[in-house]
Amino acid sequence: MSFIAHLKLQLRDYFYLQDDYHPSAQVEAWRISSLRIMLVSILLLCSVFVIQSAWQSVIEKIAYVIPMALTFYVALTAMLLISRRHFYISSYGLLGLIVLAAISFNATQNNQTLSMLGPIVMYSTPFVAFILLGWRAGLFCIFLNIAPLYILINQISLADYFTPFPVQEHANYYLHVILFVFTNICIPLAIARASIAAKRGNQYNNERNQMLTSQNQLYHALFVDAQTAKIIIDSDRKIIEANDSAKSLLRSSLPKHFIGEHLNYIFPELSERDDSMVVNRTMGAKMKVLELSAQSINDELHTLITIQDVSAKALLHKTLAVQTQARQRQKLYDENIGLPNRQWLENKLSTNAEQFNTAISLCAIRINNAHFIEQKYGFLYLPKVLKRLSTLLSEQMGERSVIAVLDRHSLGFAISIVDDAVIKSAMNQVIAGLPRSMVIDGLTIHVDCKVGVATHTVNEDVSRLINNALHAVTDNDAVINYYEMGSQQRFIEHQEISILLNEALSNDELYVDYQPKVRGDGSIIGMEALLRWSSPIIGGVSPGVFIPIAEQSGLVLRLTRWLVNHVCIQIRQWEDEGLDIVPVAINISGPDLDQADFKKYLINCVVEQNIKPHFIELELTESAKTQNIPDAIATVQYLASFGFCITLDDFGVGYSGLSKLTNFPVQRVKIDRQFITNIQSDAKNAQVVEAIVAMCKVFKIDVLAEGVEDLREVDCLLEMGCKSFQGFAFARPMSRRSIAKLIDKTQMPNVKLPLKRQNKINQ
Repeated sequence: MSFIAHLKLQLRDYFYLQDDYHPSAQVEAWRISSLRIMLVSILLLCSVFVIQSAWQSVIEKIAYVIPMALTFYVALTAMLLISRRHFYISSYGLLGLIVLAAISFNATQNNQTLSMLGPIVMYSTPFVAFILLGWRAGLFCIFLNIAPLYILINQISLADYFTPFPVQEHANYYLHVILFVFTNICIPLAIARASIAAKRGNQYNNERNQMLTSQNQLYHALFVDAQTAKIIIDSDRKIIEANDSAKSLLRSSLPKHFIGEHLNYIFPELSERDDSMVVNRTMGAKMKVLELSAQSINDELHTLITIQDVSAKALLHKTLAVQTQARQRQKLYDENIGLPNRQWLENKLSTNAEQFNTAISLCAIRINNAHFIEQKYGFLYLPKVLKRLSTLLSEQMGERSVIAVLDRHSLGFAISIVDDAVIKSAMNQVIAGLPRSMVIDGLTIHVDCKVGVATHTVNEDVSRLINNALHAVTDNDAVINYYEMGSQQRFIEHQEISILLNEALSNDELYVDYQPKVRGDGSIIGMEALLRWSSPIIGGVSPGVFIPIAEQSGLVLRLTRWLVNHVCIQIRQWEDEGLDIVPVAINISGPDLDQADFKKYLINCVVEQNIKPHFIELELTESAKTQNIPDAIATVQYLASFGFCITLDDFGVGYSGLSKLTNFPVQRVKIDRQFITNIQSDAKNAQVVEAIVAMCKVFKIDVLAEGVEDLREVDCLLEMGCKSFQGFAFARPMSRRSIAKLIDKTQMPNVKLPLKRQNKINQ
């Protein structure tokens, strides 16, 4: 803080310019401020003249001036020092000094004019008295000023009654200046300070009135006009005030006038230590639930008691509690079947494990023909069948049996048998005891049941045990199935791969390798697009793993369309690069042909990329089964007429090969690799291949042998009349960059496979 700022702060505090109240003085700050302003201004502004006068008195040898001046200055200084602690003494002392100065003026000046200045000085006492001491002292000074008025009118001078004092040369100048300073500086400054204090006081009163008005409005809003019942008690816990809501609420059970009564008269339950409480009262022949809350008011001598009628809330809570209990019962009970549900069984087995001697086995009985029953007899009969089945199981297993509904088609029960031989014997007895048909409402309903059994292991919860039993009952077609961890693990892995494969289609994790197709001399006549998958989570996944899973989950349709679009884009890119394009084969499944818009999608891809249809070879797998063979044949014929090459893949594996060969517009047949391996030494496979080649010659269909891994197999096949090949003997699947080098005639003209340094191409 700078020196000037610190000085200002000191002056403001010394002269009480903030109008703060000081309890030690019991006087308003502005009065102390006015007193100090007058005393300091008198001391400062008159000091020069007094010092000059004293100097002149020494020169002129006038002895009375210096003692008189010192007396006044000492008195003024003393009054300044005690101005706060002894304000009234200092104020009365200032009035006394003014009177004493007036007398001194009149008694020491022989000059008539100067001697009359004394009574004039006394005229200022009412101003000083009104400012410092109030109206009583001011009125007293007004009456006291009758004396100087009389002196002035009669021109009385005390100097006439005393020995004349020598008069200073400049006494006229000094006295008039002192009088001027006192009446025009000291008193006006004090009046100005009082005026400022009055203005601030008025502003403070206005703010106070506004605050009181706001508090009054708030008081009415929060207490008087509040809809909530409220009462105020004093330190003796007596009721001193109550709002209209409290009077209306309490008068129904209390006397009309309860103000002044002790709180115990109304609420004896609420002690001084309680902040809140809920009590019951009978009011107007009705039971009321009241919530009481106590809160101390600012002065801590009074307490506000809030009374809320929470009868409706309490009733609602009670109703909700009843409904919650009902919902809890519903959660544990199957209303349609009339039996406990899976959640009940889990709770029962978890809380009553001591009921079973050792570990437990969970058995799930599933109605295998549940859908048939629902479709033939209606959805209401399946719950009746399950109910009847549970009754039969209870009779067979005894009263201690724990039977519940696991899902819409299955019941579950627990037995305390863990020995494999005993469990199998018990399950055989259960199945043998179940009826093959039931008569319900006059209808004979055939029932086909299966059983899945899972045994509890260490650290295995009941929910997992039930899941294992349900998995076992659907694991295969056997009547009784026992849970095996490996089968469920495979099931989970298949499901996880299916989920990851679905994400892979969107995350660009799939790519395509290409395997060349060649003639016997090694010249390239085409290639097959082979789908590959590299997952960032589980790494590279073999097509032999994810393709069957895709067929089971229905993702094969999306995979085929992705592959078609990707191959068309790649062919377009190769053509733009000026490469020698050969047909690219794409595997087409039966579900693809069942899609009504598949042919439209395929043709649109070809048209959008502006490539010729004969560059796309469609390989129909032997295992691909269609739901509608006539529609599939029509689709293939339409695509063949559009220019696509139709190839029958895996020929010889299934039983529908000949049918497809005659019904579909096939242009090429791929002999499955199982007939090609070691054909030079396997006479039976050689005979089959010879028959296939001979038959294809009749239909004028090209024959290609896939899976060729040995050049000796190639020589043998050439002798049989097979002229096209695909396999490791010529080339492994390659990346698109490597295959592009093979079909780039500018870099590798008249290329023949196999290459001696095949690894260079794959780099």
